[in-house]
This record gives sequence, structure tokens and C-alpha cells, in this order.
Amino acid sequence: MQEQWKPVREFEDVYEVSNLGRVRRTKRSKGATVGHILIPYPQHKGYLLVDLRDGDKVKTKALHRLVAEAFVPNPLGLPEVNHLGLLSDCRAKQLEWRSEAGNNLHRQQANPEGGVSFYKRIRKWIARYSPEPNKEVWIGTFKTKKKALEARKAAVATIPFVL
Repeated sequence: MQEQWKPVREFEDVYEVSNLGRVRRTKRSKGATVGHILIPYPQHKGYLLVDLRDGDKVKTKALHRLVAEAFVPNPLGLPEVNHLGLLSDCRAKQLEWRSEAGNNLHRQQANPEGGVSFYKRIRKWIARYSPEPNKEVWIGTFKTKKKALEARKAAVATIPFVL
């Protein structure tokens, strides 16, 4: 895939973002050269961030959101950007627009062990899941991790599909 560049919204005269998940400077300033590729850094949850500067104006932006705004069509006006793979992969082809509920659904399906853990006190595996944002449902306790994973997978399968 050939790299394409588009201006970054709010910083059109200073930065460009590429479909391969890179940001470069397009305007010279003190200590910065034209064409300089910014090095993203991870946020505590794993999302990559970049600091954009224009004079005294500095904003920290999520790299995946910059890429999606520039390269991923959003005809339904959905509010969240969902990664189809690793959070560190911010290429346009790895991103899609989703609703909050749709993003939650993808997270539940993509992380099967996310709601399964061992509870030492009772020496059993517990399973839970989130059918919608900010709501957790307790599935139960199980003697084996395999049984807990099976129960969670069956529960997640009951969540209706949403964008």
C-alpha cells in the first residue's frame, strides 16, 4: 500500500497524517524541521499519542483518531474509532468507526479471557462480561478455566450486533 498524506484537522498548516499511521511536520518552527516524523508514545491503556504544536498551542491527540478522521469514511457519523487489531497498529485499514456499544461489543469478542479470572479465596474461576458499556454481568464460578471461558463465550454470543 502506498503512503498517502492529508492535513491534520485543527493543524492544517503545520502537520500531515498518513494512511500508514504516521504524522509529519509541514511547517518549519524553532527546533522543528519540515518533514520531521513525530514519534508516538503509548498512553497507559496502550493507545498511541502524539503532541501537536503550533506556536504556543499544544494538543495531545490519539494517533488512531487522526488517521481515522483523515482516511476512514464515517457516513453514519459514529463517534468512536475501533481497532481491528493491535492498539499499536494505527494504519487506516486497521480502523473502523463504531458506536460506544459497538466498540464495547468488539472488545468483548476480541478479548475472550478479559472477563475470566481465578479467585484464590474460593479456589475457583469466575466469569463475567459487559453486554453494554459500564455494565458488568456476573456469569458464575467454575472449577476449570476452560468451563469459565466456555460460559463467557456463550454469554458474549448473546449480545446483539451493533455498529
